[in-house]
Amino acid sequence: MAIQILRHVFGNLVVLGHSAKPYDSIKLVGAVFILLIFSCANTALAGGAPAEDEDRAISAEEAKEIIASTESAAAGENLYNQVCVYCHGAKGIGGKARKMQCRDFSSKYLYDTISNGKRRGAFVMPSWKASFNEKTRWELVSFIMTLKDLDKCQ
Repeated sequence: MAIQILRHVFGNLVVLGHSAKPYDSIKLVGAVFILLIFSCANTALAGGAPAEDEDRAISAEEAKEIIASTESAAAGENLYNQVCVYCHGAKGIGGKARKMQCRDFSSKYLYDTISNGKRRGAFVMPSWKASFNEKTRWELVSFIMTLKDLDKCQ
């Protein structure tokens, strides 16, 4: 797949260094470098692999505590602004996806959607289960739950 991306980005570049022009191999090295940078950035944005102690199951009681916590909502907002805002808009105003403000979601629905993703026609929300541990997904839920109580809702 990476080779296909390289060919798409750099046109007729012959991959694996068998190029007709000397500067084509420089393009190849640059393209590989760019792909590495983006893959590292995606890992960093997604919080990397969860630590072993963070990867444990969270009880229903713990989930309720996370949802109610203002610290969790703040952590969820920070992550939302990094990975969700592109489709869902700042403060959930909408964009590619439906707006999230002033909607009364259940916490279970939000958690399941964040964990498993969702497909609606041509729009696909990816599953975040492999990227974020349970606590982090509940923090996102905590923030999204605050969007239903905005002043604009009245």
